[in-house]
Amino acid sequence: MKLSESAIRKPITAVMIALSVIVLGAISLFRLPLMYAPNVSWPSLYINASYPSSSPEEIERGITRPIEEIMGTLSGVKALKSRSYDSRCWVRLEFGFDTDMDLVLVHVRDRLDQVKGQLPDDLERITIRRWNTEDWAILEYRLTWLKGDEHELSDIYKQTILPRLQRLQGVGSVEMHGIDNRVLLVDVDQNLLNTYKMDVRSLSRMIRNNNINTSAGYVDLGGKRIFVRSVGEFEEVSQIRDLPIREDIELHDVADVTYDYPEKRFFERLDGRDAVSIEIRKASTANLVSTAKRVAAEMEAIKAEVGEEKLRIHLVRDRSLDVTNGIKNLAKSAMLGGLLAILVIFVFLRNFRSTLIIGSAIPISVLCVFMMMYFLRQFFGSSITLNLISMMGLMVAVGMLVDPAVVALENIYRKRFGEGQDAITAALEGSKEIGMPVLAAALTTVCVFVPIIFVSDSGGSLWMKDFAVTVCISVVASLCVALTLIPLAASRGFQSRGAWLDKWLKAGLGILVAGLISLVVWSEGISQIFAVIRDNVVWVVNGLGSVPPLAWGGLAVLIVVPALVYYRFRKLGIKGLYARFIRDTLRYRWSTVVVACVILGLGFHLYSKIEKRRYRWQPTRRIDVSVDVPRSYDVNDALALFEEVEGRLIPKKEELDVDAIRTRFSNRRSNRITLYLVDADKGKLSTDEVKKKVMALMPKDIPGVKFKAGRSRGGGDIGVGIEIKGRNPEILAVLAEDIKLRMEGIKGVHEVETSLESGQEEIQVTVNRQKARRYGLSTRQIATTLATALGSRGNSKFKTEEREIDIRLQLKEEDRANLEQLKNTVFESDAGDMVSFASLAKFQLKKGPRAIERQDRMSTVDVFANTEQKARFKVGTEMRRRMSEIPMPAGYSWQMDRRFRRIASEQGETNFTMIFAALLIYLIMASLFESYIHPFTIMFSISFAFTGVSIGLYSLNIPMDTNAFYGLLILFGIVVNNGIVLIDHINRYRAQGLSRKEAIVLGGQDRLRPIAMTAITTILGLTPLVVPMIYGTAEGYARRWGPIGLVVVSGLTVSTMMTLVLLPTIYSLMDDLAQYTKRLAASVRTT
Repeated sequence: MKLSESAIRKPITAVMIALSVIVLGAISLFRLPLMYAPNVSWPSLYINASYPSSSPEEIERGITRPIEEIMGTLSGVKALKSRSYDSRCWVRLEFGFDTDMDLVLVHVRDRLDQVKGQLPDDLERITIRRWNTEDWAILEYRLTWLKGDEHELSDIYKQTILPRLQRLQGVGSVEMHGIDNRVLLVDVDQNLLNTYKMDVRSLSRMIRNNNINTSAGYVDLGGKRIFVRSVGEFEEVSQIRDLPIREDIELHDVADVTYDYPEKRFFERLDGRDAVSIEIRKASTANLVSTAKRVAAEMEAIKAEVGEEKLRIHLVRDRSLDVTNGIKNLAKSAMLGGLLAILVIFVFLRNFRSTLIIGSAIPISVLCVFMMMYFLRQFFGSSITLNLISMMGLMVAVGMLVDPAVVALENIYRKRFGEGQDAITAALEGSKEIGMPVLAAALTTVCVFVPIIFVSDSGGSLWMKDFAVTVCISVVASLCVALTLIPLAASRGFQSRGAWLDKWLKAGLGILVAGLISLVVWSEGISQIFAVIRDNVVWVVNGLGSVPPLAWGGLAVLIVVPALVYYRFRKLGIKGLYARFIRDTLRYRWSTVVVACVILGLGFHLYSKIEKRRYRWQPTRRIDVSVDVPRSYDVNDALALFEEVEGRLIPKKEELDVDAIRTRFSNRRSNRITLYLVDADKGKLSTDEVKKKVMALMPKDIPGVKFKAGRSRGGGDIGVGIEIKGRNPEILAVLAEDIKLRMEGIKGVHEVETSLESGQEEIQVTVNRQKARRYGLSTRQIATTLATALGSRGNSKFKTEEREIDIRLQLKEEDRANLEQLKNTVFESDAGDMVSFASLAKFQLKKGPRAIERQDRMSTVDVFANTEQKARFKVGTEMRRRMSEIPMPAGYSWQMDRRFRRIASEQGETNFTMIFAALLIYLIMASLFESYIHPFTIMFSISFAFTGVSIGLYSLNIPMDTNAFYGLLILFGIVVNNGIVLIDHINRYRAQGLSRKEAIVLGGQDRLRPIAMTAITTILGLTPLVVPMIYGTAEGYARRWGPIGLVVVSGLTVSTMMTLVLLPTIYSLMDDLAQYTKRLAASVRTT
């Protein structure tokens, strides 16, 4: 190609450009932002409102519905869902991926301003949150106060931790959870109220009316317009305590007024002690790693100053470690992949100069990738960064970086030493010959990611876009290096006078290896070296049992069968043996086709047996156990339960590889036990093994209490559900019970529950309106008084030096302990008489809803089936089939839950991506071969690869998840490369006048070595990803990304063998079809 010729003819220019790329790449590496995840913003908004001491019905009626109605007027809303709980609610708005979310946020705020008049007057705060990866906390700590009053930790946080962390460069925000702020408590004595013939309602009104600042307008004074304001807010606690209520009666006569912490309604504990959590978020432009380091150093300094005997700080998550570990893994993989690739080149070519050329191409290609990533950010507005996703793309691409270089160098090597051409001519002819095939191969790899980058708009595609862009950049960079620097280096390095270089390289390598061995022996000692070798041997032996027997069998077949065949025909040599295979397959073409069909059938059969799941998430060394408790549980009941669990787990921490145990109870959030495990290299057990042991230790005989491995319903992939939607909640309840009965017989379902079953028992008070009106009371006045007396809703505000706090008025705890005391509550009538609550209302013990769900402004009930993860997709499919047979009343509808719909949507998107990528691959190959038929020859390589993937996943019992799908895309781009290189070379021989059979045999022999070399280098380059997942007890990183490497390795292994053996036969059949088509077309034209 012209590019290669220019590099060979103008070596100084090419070298200067290469040096510039190296320098710019090194600079770009340090200028690319370090992030935990790509900068992704999902097109959804959450509106959250908190209104203490309110039932789900009150929240739904007074807050959720008005917000739903006003938000329904927004344009572009695809889905609107809400959930009303005890004392809080949220409303989720979903939009299309092309929506300008900044503009939507402005419209949402405007709508909330419009609806405020319809919401409760004392609803103070409504928050809006977008789902954006930049909002994730970079550091999360758990703090435990070991000595003295636990509330001292609140003062330490406010006076020391918060101000010191906020001053650090790069810190955006610091949030603490788990500590209540002090409030002004007015605890009213019911007996004293009765003595003075007063009620809570009048007391509350008195406090509120005497704690107000009011604007009074303007007056003219001396020609000036002066603002007038009536000042009546409380300034001191004594003013509240001494507030006159009636003549000779002040507030302290009927109530205790204190500045204290409110009654505890939740707790969070760490290793049996009360704990709080701190989340630190970085500024949007700050460097993740450096900011995390500064915060970690400051936290250590604070702990030393306060005293380690008082303050314990446990690091829960440090996202910067994931990034730095990702960089380390990338560097290790690049080095290991490069060394293995160099070893492969040397084994095949046995030439040190070739090895040196390929070895130098790898770092140059990597630096070129960094440079191109930086240029995309600076000049094309790309948001790509160095994050876990893009670095994963680089790790996968390491094995692919040398493929074009290997093909180019091998062809030049064959021209130079096989055909006897001089170095310059061999470089020119060799690079020209493989130019178009290598370009087409690179384009096919890029094309498989085009739908993800430009066409698809799903959440998964947004998340993995950096992965796709990085792989594409890597392919382009390796193509440029293969067509410029490789021919240039070969044209100089393969000259006759360069033979002396091999001798010097061999001597230098020997000296280097001997020196390294001597250095290691001198620094570590013989005994230490033998200990390391012994430990590794023990690790290898112990890990043998973790590999499934089926995988060992497949590996044995792959190694033993080729070895036996080669031993039987060893006199022919590898090329001679391969030529014989090709001739035999061409002689028995249809028998070969039958064998190929059997292999493909086996692959599709195995694929149907593989578990499908959406995303393989394996948190690093952590176990979550959700705890379902009766809603009647108060904080004391829950504390007793969790103390029992802690008593069972804490003594076994060392045995279970547990670093810390966190327990959390809250009526507003899920109840959970979280075990943080020690690092994998320090532990003896895998996460799955610890999970089984922990679940075995959980109490089994506590009524109403359930322990489930994983997060609570809706928070983790532990089952599948159906959402029923309609107007009448009673009809929905009947439908839910019917559906529940129909779903209980499905194989793989442990239990079926509805969202109506998880409600709590409550005392429902029905006011007699006629009696209440007779005393001048309304239902609203009675309900408000009751909420004030029993609840935790603020009366008004009191300003302290730090902030505004609630004035919280309520009956003393002993006056609201049981139902009889509630009935004895009295109200003051308009005439001044006292009326007992029992005479105004009826009290019934009923079961109320835990939460009220609505979808698109209609009531919704969920029917949820708990399953094991591997059965989730099959159960969901069967549930969908059964639901299609159930007649629904008019106005009522059903749909699968959100996660299952997402799986189905992504499955459809996967199919579209595959078809679109195949179409683009076909277009490229049709252009290259000037044929409509021959591209189908190469497309068979994809089916061979699919068979290999099925064998690999099935034999190792690995599910087909989202990451495996991305490995499949990479694989499809790689496997066609071998076919392109082979078929293009065969066509060249035929163009030179060789018969088809001779061209196939000779072309196959010529391309055997480069195809094997590229396949082996790619496979070995991905070995660091695959081995930890299938061998031993891999955790976290390997479990998450290993499927990508496994799919490529297994698919490429089988596809390479099938391509070399079966593709020549398919080529001959397709060529016959092409000739027949031409003859048929010619006969049609003549007639």
